[in-house]
Amino acid sequence: MSTSPRTELLAIQKKLWRWNRDLIEHSILVKEPGFDSYERAYRSAVRRYERVADQEEMIEAILDSELIYVGDYHTCNQSQRSFLRILKAVVKRDRSFVVCMELLHKHHQRTLDQYMSGAIGEATFLRRIKLQEHWVFDLWMNFKPLFDFCRYHGIRVFAIDAAAEGSDVRRRDAAAGAVVARVAAENPGHRIFVFIGDLHIAPPHLPSDVERELARRGVVRKNLILYENSEPIYWRLAEKGLDDSVEVVKLPDANFCRMHTPPVICQRSYLNWLEHEEGEIDYADAKASFLEIVERLCDFLKIKLGRERDDVEVFTCGDLSFLKYLRERGDFSKQELETIKRQILASESYYIAKAKFVYLANLSLNHAAEEASHFIKSLCSGEEEPREIVDAFYANVLHEAIGFFGSKTVNPKRKCFHEKDFTDLLAYFETIRVPKERRLEYETAHLVMEYKKLERKGKPLAKTEIFKSRMDLFLSLTHALGYMLGDRLYYGLVSGAVKKPLVRDLFCDPWLDEGEPVDVYLELEKRLRKVRIPKRM
Repeated sequence: MSTSPRTELLAIQKKLWRWNRDLIEHSILVKEPGFDSYERAYRSAVRRYERVADQEEMIEAILDSELIYVGDYHTCNQSQRSFLRILKAVVKRDRSFVVCMELLHKHHQRTLDQYMSGAIGEATFLRRIKLQEHWVFDLWMNFKPLFDFCRYHGIRVFAIDAAAEGSDVRRRDAAAGAVVARVAAENPGHRIFVFIGDLHIAPPHLPSDVERELARRGVVRKNLILYENSEPIYWRLAEKGLDDSVEVVKLPDANFCRMHTPPVICQRSYLNWLEHEEGEIDYADAKASFLEIVERLCDFLKIKLGRERDDVEVFTCGDLSFLKYLRERGDFSKQELETIKRQILASESYYIAKAKFVYLANLSLNHAAEEASHFIKSLCSGEEEPREIVDAFYANVLHEAIGFFGSKTVNPKRKCFHEKDFTDLLAYFETIRVPKERRLEYETAHLVMEYKKLERKGKPLAKTEIFKSRMDLFLSLTHALGYMLGDRLYYGLVSGAVKKPLVRDLFCDPWLDEGEPVDVYLELEKRLRKVRIPKRM
């Protein structure tokens, strides 16, 4: 019995989720004592749902409550946008509320009040609160719209982080709980929104501490908890085909869970932050964000695209429909589909010219700009046709260079490995037994160094037999060489070593003649060889 496309896609997304989960786990060098049980309490609260709900039912429940805890996934901008949408819906019906934010420590309350009243500007505010020093997630632009909204509507914002540096999560809850209880007691007749990291809002955590503090004051407040993006609930919805249409579910305890972003997107936002990826595109409207980058690149290069520009479809790692669409087209072979699946499982973004589909394994601007460059190249010079192996190799290197160059125009801070980095990597590998999962990396580093020796003699690639059975090595090597060239191309343009028309020609030239990709690459590499790459930290 054949597997349905939805089942297959769900399996792929779960693999990605497990892979991301393991990466995140490995990134945590020291886990504080008791954190596992703390996390289990949260997961127990969001393990299942009672029924599908909607935004209006959730808003009505908010209006019927006095103390509303709203979960935040700090690195995911959709999390902050979801909270802003809630505030916008509530303010139309009742402006009597205040907002408590984990983002700031309580000793910055006076500075926060000055900023919210307009007494000091944004630059002064950020300098005084020292956000980077105080909070590990320096993502001010994600949170700024919330402050702008509250300033516009005259809504008071309170800083509720109150624990001493180095406190564990339970002490942080207790300290924040005392502040929230004080705010609630001192603002009778006001609804209190508490916007804080997801794990804190499980009933035994912050809500329990606030309730205890309020009881000491003889105050009672009706609570509501708004969780977000529960993984087990998402998988259950996806299995029923409801993942795209359901935005809110009601939980057995009468609280709600907002389902605004797939779990893999949330994970990737954290990994992007961890890996210093610069910025993200809008998951809610990925196509519009993608086309905005396309337009920016075209304006810069003075390239004009026709109406076919709008025919592109953009899919993300949170979209289960991607492979289904490819299957239904009927013009992709089983082998092509398997290759695409391997790309997805390797968390590689991908432009599929035949379908005009962009798959973004990651919402970072780097990935989006790279695929935007491939998209522009395809529209300007046409789809790639089969080539003899050496020409195919150099054409792919040039395509990778164009992609990396395009991403550098959007994010000049983006970095890649150069020869010294590969030399250092090989030196490191000499000191260890190379793990199986890093074997490709090791082989690629060796081939990069071997290839560069040939290149300095003006000789093209000679040994090609290995690529007939090792497409992974073909792609990995052309990727590495292309990124190096793209980086040099960017700095060559910035320094004046090359002019914009030459770069534009790379986007528009199909390199149809036999041997042309080889000649174009060697000539470009020779021209850029002396371009200085800034010293990297």
